Amino acid sequence: MRYLFEKTDQPAKKRQESMASSISSKILEIRKESIKRSMGDLQTMRHRQHYVNTVNGAMYYDDSQAETVNATWFTFENIINPVVWIVGGSMHNNYSELIDTAKKNVKTIISLGREQENIEMTFRGVVDEIYEANSIGEAVAKAAEVAQENDIVLFSPACRDQEMDYSKRGETFAEEVNRIKNAN
Repeated sequence: MRYLFEKTDQPAKKRQESMASSISSKILEIRKESIKRSMGDLQTMRHRQHYVNTVNGAMYYDDSQAETVNATWFTFENIINPVVWIVGGSMHNNYSELIDTAKKNVKTIISLGREQENIEMTFRGVVDEIYEANSIGEAVAKAAEVAQENDIVLFSPACRDQEMDYSKRGETFAEEVNRIKNAN
């Protein structure tokens, strides 16, 4: 099974180096497989494209540090599998920059926090399934219902949250994923 984010997350300097390599390789027409092999020894960082677990064949990733639209966009650039996207928080955001990305990758959105109405208005007609959740636990439970084998369940909020910082949200997400995994 191919894990799309496996070993692609690294500290900031390494991320910058990998982005520069990616841009250069596109200009020089170097194959993606060669780059992935060369970067295979990089370590992942918690809360940024971090693999949590696989539940019923769906792979769950914590990208809770992606608290901006640009950070979430960057994450989606690495994805080719269908995505169940858990998104939102309490700070107002303009998600319209992610519409094209959602058209390509997202099959289901599960929105959280005060941004639910904004998220639904932005992605209505773009993504077929949009659900609301009142907590991370509820969002993970819904994701487990709708995700299919080889889907990616991605917790990438694209938004800050006044009540919980990204590391606490990511830890909560991982706990809920593991709880569902252990219940199966």
